Amino acid sequence: MSRSTESPAYAEHAESPEHAASPAYAEPSEHAASPADTRPLGPAGRITGIGDEAAPDLAGQIAVARELGWTSLELRSLDGTALADLPEPVVREAAGRLHAAGLGVVCLDSRIGNWARPVTGPFSADLEELERLAEYGRILGCRSLRVMSWTDGGLPEEAWAAGAIDRMRRLARRAESLGVELLHENCAGWAGSDASRTLRLLAEVGSPALRVLFDTGNGVPYGYDAHALLEELLPHVAHVHVKDALPGDRPGEAVYTLPGEGTARVADCVRLLEEYGYPGAYSLEPHLAVVPHEGVRSEDAAGPFVRAARRLAALPLPAPTGVPKALPRPAPTAALKALPRPAVDTGLLLHLLHTPTAGPLETGSGTPHLTTAALRSYATAAQRLGFGTVRLGAPAPSAVLRDDTPAPVRRAVAADPAFLADQPSLVLRLGPELPRERTVMFNVHLDTVAGGEPPAFDGARFTGRGAVDAKGPAVALLAGVAAAARTCPDIGRDVAVLVQAVAGEEGGALGTFGTRPLVEAGHTGRLNVFCEPTGLRHLPRATAAATARITVGGEDAVDDRPEAGHNATVLLGFLAQHLAAALGRDASGTPPFTVCVAGLHTGTLHNKVHGTGSLLLNLAYATAEAGAAAERALVRALDAGLREFAARFSGTPPFARTAEDAARITRLEWEKRGLPALGPQPEWGEKLLARAGVDRWPDDEPAFTCDAIWAEGLPDSFTTVFGPGSLDANRAHAAGEFVDLADLEAFADRTAALLTAFADDVRRRVGARHTAPVSVPTDLTEKAGTA
Repeated sequence: MSRSTESPAYAEHAESPEHAASPAYAEPSEHAASPADTRPLGPAGRITGIGDEAAPDLAGQIAVARELGWTSLELRSLDGTALADLPEPVVREAAGRLHAAGLGVVCLDSRIGNWARPVTGPFSADLEELERLAEYGRILGCRSLRVMSWTDGGLPEEAWAAGAIDRMRRLARRAESLGVELLHENCAGWAGSDASRTLRLLAEVGSPALRVLFDTGNGVPYGYDAHALLEELLPHVAHVHVKDALPGDRPGEAVYTLPGEGTARVADCVRLLEEYGYPGAYSLEPHLAVVPHEGVRSEDAAGPFVRAARRLAALPLPAPTGVPKALPRPAPTAALKALPRPAVDTGLLLHLLHTPTAGPLETGSGTPHLTTAALRSYATAAQRLGFGTVRLGAPAPSAVLRDDTPAPVRRAVAADPAFLADQPSLVLRLGPELPRERTVMFNVHLDTVAGGEPPAFDGARFTGRGAVDAKGPAVALLAGVAAAARTCPDIGRDVAVLVQAVAGEEGGALGTFGTRPLVEAGHTGRLNVFCEPTGLRHLPRATAAATARITVGGEDAVDDRPEAGHNATVLLGFLAQHLAAALGRDASGTPPFTVCVAGLHTGTLHNKVHGTGSLLLNLAYATAEAGAAAERALVRALDAGLREFAARFSGTPPFARTAEDAARITRLEWEKRGLPALGPQPEWGEKLLARAGVDRWPDDEPAFTCDAIWAEGLPDSFTTVFGPGSLDANRAHAAGEFVDLADLEAFADRTAALLTAFADDVRRRVGARHTAPVSVPTDLTEKAGTA
């Protein structure tokens, strides 16, 4: 049995206007100053909570989260129904409501191995719940599942242990392939209350998909010292639940309290976690009004929950027990080469590969995609490495409806108000906000082209849409940044790292609603790296392209009287050949642009003369001048082609009418034009990348088009394109897209070397002065678990 108690003095204090207006994540104000030997809770900005402890329904859970200023929730049930038992449409609706409220999901609390499932029970229930929650996690943007390790079912200890370990091993193997992680809680089950058992479970399962969820308060009812358990499990902790309690009248009973009022040593546990460098979420599970395993639920759960959240945010921590030793900073290139390659999070990549992110320009309207969920998952992974979220959202339509935006994007924005809102972009930052001269920006895109095979990983190679372009590079980037920050203390302190994770790179959008608004808003650095497949060579230039659509708007005719109509097939076919020849060379024999005759369509019937149709051409160019020249050349070549067609076919009866009207019925339209190209970059950047051991893309190899074009003209900066694999060899837009883990690790390694070289460069340029980290403004920062 359990009971709850609250301090009346604190309840009154919490309801005062001064505190009611302060969200739980706010930095402590002066009036809350602590004595010399304590300080307010350092990770107050990373507090979240299990929503159904505040309200049974989603509306109530969202309302409490917003009252507290949170940007995430942990989900266990909605309206009394466990997540895995909800139908998919309900989960999709819930995800939409959460995202619209600016809330992510930090963890999904499963019933796998919990107090109601003995180790002798049907294992199929756990396997089915894993499959279902992995699917729901892609919708909600969360890959973390809370699990336990089964009650004994009457078995002796060793049989219990063997059964629990075997089940967890099988679950973890499946979790690996699904891209989710299992977080084992120190609660019910064989390994729930004993650190040695937990360590044995982790060792014998031997899977990166199994980690630890530490609960501060479970030791009170289960009769063990949670703080002592934490000391042994620290390296394995990926998520934290916070509750506090006093021992009850009988063994196994607890009286739950506000954080800091019980015997669970909540403040000591948090201090230990912070000293170790735990960067994750603190998820409130107070049990003040809701105790699920005992069937306890009070009418007014929100009030106690809010008071517990505010108490946790203001909880004073004991003074540090010691200053953590800083890791030595190696020389920028040689020492990093001697270190093991950074570990790429294979589970995160599989999760992202399983999450469909091809946008409506690729798939057509009506096809569901989960771009927002993918970005939130990526943000959660980054948050564990110390990143904060600066921005997650879409631009206003007015920022997109411009002449230099491709026509398909303008049409989609005008037709569907949700087009932009459903395809947001994300900005992350490691370290304080610093001047651009001390900032590195990386750009990755999480949207993909359509199609592709089911994702897979065989231990060496990932397959699936986005493997190389560009979810694989996005995940490897985080590993590289983390490795650099571990070995070079300047990174995240004197050097800031921005990551733009964008939508709208594919589908012909060319970054006009993803990268372009972020660059124009100033989310850039002195060094800007666009992560695209370049074979680990950096490419300091990027082409742009104009797309022309030539349409024929004539009259159809039946096959028995072809001369009565206009034959768009013959006319457009002639123009395709003429333009390919005319635009493929200039007077010098070397065109300043590249023409691609991209597609011709009139109709599919064999017994009809199709009078309408269109021809698409793509004109890639390396400079704005060349782009303008390409547009002029196309106009001239089209005019000449129409005259030549008229002369050639005017005497051929089936095509005489087409020849006579060719100029009248043919029209040139521009799907996109006037886009910038990324031109030559300053020499200092070339030297920097050379010092980092990054080879340069040869000048005689053609560049390609990507979002780096929007960095053209940035003052006092160097922009390049750099990533693992090859667009062609790795089949980026074709069947069988893949990337090798070794290539991702090599990219992470070079990224770490590049950041270290940049930090050395900053030190030489601005001196060795130390800049203390400052908190990111809370109105801009997503907190822990916002992915």
